[in-house]
Amino acid sequence: MLSYIKKRTNKMGGILTAMKISKLSFSKVEREGDYPGKIVYANFNIDGKSMKEMSSIREFDVVSCLGWGPKPFQNEQILRLLLEKESDFIYNRNSLYICPCTGLDCGAVSLSIKKANNGIIVWDNFALEYENGIDKYFDNIGPFYFEWEQYKNAIENTLFLGEPDYFH
Repeated sequence: MLSYIKKRTNKMGGILTAMKISKLSFSKVEREGDYPGKIVYANFNIDGKSMKEMSSIREFDVVSCLGWGPKPFQNEQILRLLLEKESDFIYNRNSLYICPCTGLDCGAVSLSIKKANNGIIVWDNFALEYENGIDKYFDNIGPFYFEWEQYKNAIENTLFLGEPDYFH
């Protein structure tokens, strides 16, 4: 069952709005490809729907940054998405889906992640981004809101979910 934050006021103290609290989960996905070969990774699911299958993302040959690679690589990704490590793009933007070669210069699906004072994680401003900046925003994705504990547990549980020994 989905929950909602019932009260949110603007700076003027006016309009009340409702924000849908989503549930983050992961599924094991296998990517077959010429280069660098098969990768089994932890795919992001929001409210049971695969992010990789969203229209703006599925056209790119990218894999989730979680659940694959050696333990130090996986830990770095986990800590980054928990906001405990520096973002991998400028302006506090973080990659979710990356090129299978792990190079950010190839392009990545990135977003802004913020933790509100009430413990809600906000994912917003999804984009295709390269090391030198944003190529295009995906206006049809997000924002998403997650309860901190559920979000944290889901992200932490991706360690070794996919194919941990694969890394080139």
